[in-house]
This record gives sequence, structure tokens and C-alpha cells, in this order.
Amino acid sequence: MRARTMTAAVAATLVAGVGLLGPTASAAPGPAAEPAPGTAPDRSTAASWYMDTAAWADDGDAGGVSIYEQALKDGTSQYVMGMFEAHGEHLTIWDHHPNGYRSIVRLWVGGSGPAVFFSNGDGTKRELNLSYDEGQTVYLQACTSTSVNAVCTPKTEKGTS
Repeated sequence: MRARTMTAAVAATLVAGVGLLGPTASAAPGPAAEPAPGTAPDRSTAASWYMDTAAWADDGDAGGVSIYEQALKDGTSQYVMGMFEAHGEHLTIWDHHPNGYRSIVRLWVGGSGPAVFFSNGDGTKRELNLSYDEGQTVYLQACTSTSVNAVCTPKTEKGTS
């Protein structure tokens, strides 16, 4: 038994010594422990999300530019999305992220905002008919919820009402 302990100690010393002579490689971290009840999850272990955004001239609205922004969860069919259509100032909110919270879309028009619009809940599409003066700059952002841990789109696309 003593020989095994001594052999293990010598091997550990040699491995540590080799690390001093050159670059070291570190093992990938193991899975994170589940967070304690009532605490926020570790964002580094959460599923990855990617963003998809677009802007296009709206043929039915002279000078109008429609936009959408969506966040899609990798490896799933889950997503949240907001779309502003310049012609008629329509806002549509899709909530296909079953997290028990309503997704939201924040909308900035002209120098005001954000106005916050909620989805109708998991698995829904909500359409709103809004009214804004023509020619104003429009931005939007879609989020999985109002939580501080929500995933939100980057608010990068610029539309015109």
C-alpha cells in the first residue's frame, strides 16, 4: 500500500514539474451544478442562441422600411420574434419559446420609446395595428421575457414608418 502511495506521489510531482517547463493544457470544465432554488442560472451553461435580423423597403409604403429581429435557440425550433411592417404600421410578435413567460417586443419610433408589447404567451402569434406618423426611424427588439436573464435581439435593424 505504501509503494502505491509513493508511486502516485512521484507521478503527481513529475506531471506538475512538466507543467513548469512548457505550456500547460487544461481540461474542459465539467457540467455546472444546478443553481440553488431562487437563484439565477449560470448563463455560461445555457443553450446557445443566435440572432437573425433583416430590413427591406416596403413596396406598399413610399419610403417605408420594414424590419424584423428574432432570437433562435440552437438545436431546437424555439424562437421569439418581432416584426414591424411599415405599410399600415403593423407589429407582430411570435413567442415560440416555452419558458412560462410572455415574450416582449420593445419598439422605438422617432425619438420616443421604447413602447413595450407582450405576446399572448407560449406558442402564440400576436398582431397589432398601430399608427405612427410617416417617415420616422423605427427600431425594435424581441426578448424571451422581461427578466434580467432574458435573451434579447441586438436592436440593430433600422426601419422607417
